[in-house]
Amino acid sequence: MKTDQQTTSNEAPAEPTKDEARSFDPFDPARLRLTEATQIGVQKVQTVISCGKPNRQQFVRVHPSEEYRMQTALFTDEVNREAYLVAPELWDALAGEIVPTFLFAAITKTTNNTFLWPARVPDTDGRRNNWHLSAMRAAELAMTKWVRMQANMADGKYDVFEATGNIPDPEWPEMTFAEMLKICFEDRYIESIDHPILKQLRGEV
Repeated sequence: MKTDQQTTSNEAPAEPTKDEARSFDPFDPARLRLTEATQIGVQKVQTVISCGKPNRQQFVRVHPSEEYRMQTALFTDEVNREAYLVAPELWDALAGEIVPTFLFAAITKTTNNTFLWPARVPDTDGRRNNWHLSAMRAAELAMTKWVRMQANMADGKYDVFEATGNIPDPEWPEMTFAEMLKICFEDRYIESIDHPILKQLRGEV
């Protein structure tokens, strides 16, 4: 003989009433809207990585690992404001055109986009450049804090602001620093003295 509990568990679910059936709208936007919480099994793939200073209104973080930063040499196309990564074999030949630069892997707060933050290496000839020093210190602080950086033209430096809210740490993409460099500089890598941008600089094209 079946118990009351067994009888209850085998009962079919109740059919919706006519009023409930009429009120159900399969095209209700609230039911169909895909939110961030419902994107199960979806992972953002970043196909573009820029190289540049963070926007003055954007809070950013810098990857804390030493594996995600390096000191290198960049050539800047002043016409188009684009940075080029230069092969070490050309550093001597381009000594007057390249700039010693720290590249940091960084990420924005609102858009969660990864980018490479170039900070010029402070001069070692005894001359103090507060632009370079304040930018470097901003990047160093961003390894542990959300910060934004804004030019202070009157004082000749960058002002650095730390976020006061309790913002969670960033979720970094699953890619190596080498992969970031390739995505960023794949079409802006100078490994030959005959690179088009150098020919343009010499007036050959």
